[in-house]
Amino acid sequence: MFAALASLAHRRSRWVLVLAVAAGIAAGALGGGVAEKLDPYGADDPATESVQATERLERAGVNPSVDVVALIAPGEPVRSAAGRDEVDRIRAEIEAAPDVSRVLGHREVGPALISRDGASTYLTVGFDPSADSEEAAETLDERLAGESSVTLGGQAIADPQVNEQVSADLARAELLAFPILFLLSFLFFRTLVAALLPLLVGGLSIVLTFLGLSVASELGSVSVFALNLVTGLGLGLAIDYSLFIVSRYREEIERHGPGAAALRATLTTAGRTVLFSSLTVAAALASLLVFPQRFLYSMGLGGVMVALIAAFVALVVLPSVLALLGRRVNSLAPRRLQRAAARDARPAESGLWYRLSRTVMR
Repeated sequence: MFAALASLAHRRSRWVLVLAVAAGIAAGALGGGVAEKLDPYGADDPATESVQATERLERAGVNPSVDVVALIAPGEPVRSAAGRDEVDRIRAEIEAAPDVSRVLGHREVGPALISRDGASTYLTVGFDPSADSEEAAETLDERLAGESSVTLGGQAIADPQVNEQVSADLARAELLAFPILFLLSFLFFRTLVAALLPLLVGGLSIVLTFLGLSVASELGSVSVFALNLVTGLGLGLAIDYSLFIVSRYREEIERHGPGAAALRATLTTAGRTVLFSSLTVAAALASLLVFPQRFLYSMGLGGVMVALIAAFVALVVLPSVLALLGRRVNSLAPRRLQRAAARDARPAESGLWYRLSRTVMR
């Protein structure tokens, strides 16, 4: 298997790289907006009686949930005539909005919906079970945009905001993580070319996993929390797998020179480690798939995907890049680090780590 992968990387390196670039671009275009397709949380257990009761009511055409909460501060005491008129006017405006099936206030629920000072009150809003609650909430928000005394909240309002915040957080995390990843890689490899390779593995693995999550969201409920795990784990595995493959390849080209022999030796040793590491990580995270809560299931699904995809990129795409680079993988090293980079590329035959590994293997 590993000899076949080495042969593929050596003979078809340009084709593999072209396909990888095309796949990365397509995955970025199709899976880049995956956060908008994912559910915000998913902590409910479908087997509990409360969830089953809610589903039965919804099938019967009744929405027992509160989708939107409207906080109204009419400017006059709520119990005064002017306050009641203002609350009733806003209530009528909400009831006239599309897909609104129920509006309840303090008259139906009780005085608990009125603030202690009597200056504000809540209205709870439920949408038709057949309606898209987020679209209905957006329509209602636009309808009440000119009402300065009304503030909308609730799950249907918060869910899109959670997804938007997750997208912003991911963008910020990637903006910070990739430069740090590059610096760490440069400190270890001591050459600019080699330091860029973990970024390639990490970036390609993440966008391909985003595409996989986007497809999975079309088949079932996937929680947005999977994205955080995919980004963190994808970058971590990218560093590990790139260290294994690139370090071993740099040693092998000192022994055999650039070519099929160096790739074969790299993949039959470091490649085997990458494969079993990815299978171990995927198997561990697959245990989350047995939980009924969708946010745990989703993190398990995302973790399995990114572990296997990162291994695929490290075992197929990365060796093809190394085959094209050859000895140039050690190029673009600052003058002060050239000697250290050349020393690191040679097989270790002395030093603390060499003696420790020899002792452990005995």
